Amino acid sequence: MLPEEDTDGSRRSGRDRLFVVIGAQRTGTNILREILNSNEQIAMLGEVLTPSPAPAHWDNFCRKLSVRSTNPATFGEAGALLDQYFEFIKYRIRNHWEGNKKSGSHAIGVDIKYDQLRRIAPTNWSFTSPYVLFYLRAREATLIHTTRNVIHCAVSALIAKERNLWHNYGGIAIDRSYEIDVDECLRHALTIARRRDAFLESAYGCTIINCRYERLFEDIKRAGSGEVIPEGDGPLEKIAMTLGASFTFRNDRRLQKAIDIPYSRLLSNYDTLVRRVEDSEFHALAATLV
Repeated sequence: MLPEEDTDGSRRSGRDRLFVVIGAQRTGTNILREILNSNEQIAMLGEVLTPSPAPAHWDNFCRKLSVRSTNPATFGEAGALLDQYFEFIKYRIRNHWEGNKKSGSHAIGVDIKYDQLRRIAPTNWSFTSPYVLFYLRAREATLIHTTRNVIHCAVSALIAKERNLWHNYGGIAIDRSYEIDVDECLRHALTIARRRDAFLESAYGCTIINCRYERLFEDIKRAGSGEVIPEGDGPLEKIAMTLGASFTFRNDRRLQKAIDIPYSRLLSNYDTLVRRVEDSEFHALAATLV
């Protein structure tokens, strides 16, 4: 059982809504961020626990604090540190966003990957659940859980590494086939599945919206050849409703899919991958490799 914390004075008050996008790499977090940020009421930052020169990222925030402040001994100190960090993020977003576009935003969010959830914790934290999830539950944050077919996710990660292209903002086409390490692909898929299950087990009591990659792109496709995404049943509708925002989303198509051709054309060892997936615990996903 987790310890109790008096959070009455530190919960987000008024109109402010805190949300965190949580998932694995290659689950659509970047396109989700692009779309959510097209809504003036919502502001989302990228992977804030990943090293970056951006001032609002965790490491850069911590450099301005004392060593003692950034190494909390108790869960109360850790909570105060995270409160301070999210207030700093809110300030940066409302005062330093390009064109002052987010000055009126009330839903503030960040992106954290599964393997980063244990990075911030008090020194005496001995529970199996990551402290960050305890904190987010106590602060009544909304968790947007991005998921995807784990085999597709693993293939995408291996190809992105091979191409050294993680985010396709330039419309770069795939002009050749690739051979992937099938064993590595299956190991990576298993790692994603285990981290996903561990997250879901630890996030009990939290408000969670599932944003499945495949459903998100169904939302996006409703825009047709235009930029405005019409309202309809899907993850964007649930996100807007939970965050108290209007359904006002656009896709300017700056960010495009990194893989936009069939796997049978993409992979020179496609047949080998399909056979191995059929013989694995992911056999139900073999038919999706088309």
